[in-house]
Amino acid sequence: MKNTENFKIFWWFVLVLAIGGFLFGRQEDLINGEPTYFDSIVFVIWIGICLAPIFQEMDLFGVKLKQDIQDLKKDMNHQLAILKTEITSSIEVSSANSNQIYVNTNSEPPKDSEIPGLTAQIQAAMEKMGIKSEDTENLREKYSGSIETEMFEFRLAFEKLLRRYSVALGMDARRVSVGKMLYTLRQVEGIPKDIVVGVQEVISICNYAVHGEDVTPDQVYFVRKSAPGLLKALEASLKNSL
Repeated sequence: MKNTENFKIFWWFVLVLAIGGFLFGRQEDLINGEPTYFDSIVFVIWIGICLAPIFQEMDLFGVKLKQDIQDLKKDMNHQLAILKTEITSSIEVSSANSNQIYVNTNSEPPKDSEIPGLTAQIQAAMEKMGIKSEDTENLREKYSGSIETEMFEFRLAFEKLLRRYSVALGMDARRVSVGKMLYTLRQVEGIPKDIVVGVQEVISICNYAVHGEDVTPDQVYFVRKSAPGLLKALEASLKNSL
């Protein structure tokens, strides 16, 4: 049964006046500093009633007094839920930023002046593994379509291969970028660093082309000549090392 507002106010006044009357009768001892233990308990109870009524809610002289444990618990739970959401969002943003760092690793393709040295390193690494690079004579005939489509196909081939081995790398393929997987591969023993670097440079050129950026003929030639052999070398390294 829910009591009316007037009933609450009435009993609040009764308790305040009744206990106040008792304390008034003990006024002399209280003023002289000679209260009994019971006097102290009653005084504390009286102060509590005056300042924090036991009623759920009441309106007294235009001042609303409220003491609702359930509402307080709900408010606390609500605040905790907001805090949890903010922390989760902060972690997700931090994780997204961390992944972005890996995506941007080597995002700019190699310059034309760097390609000869890079090509030599890749060919030397592939020769050690017994893998031949693409024959120069067949390049023009084999790759006669759109450069953007061609670069996309190369990038997709590397991405499929990396995601196939993502579980062995301890990563979730649905959430981890190709850039981070390549960064992790550089820490794995048994996988030639020159092969991983070569794959990173090939993918960086492919990304530029796929997103409509200008790529030079030397960069396109480098991808065409190096990508097929790098794909074989990377797959062989992953099979042997993971």
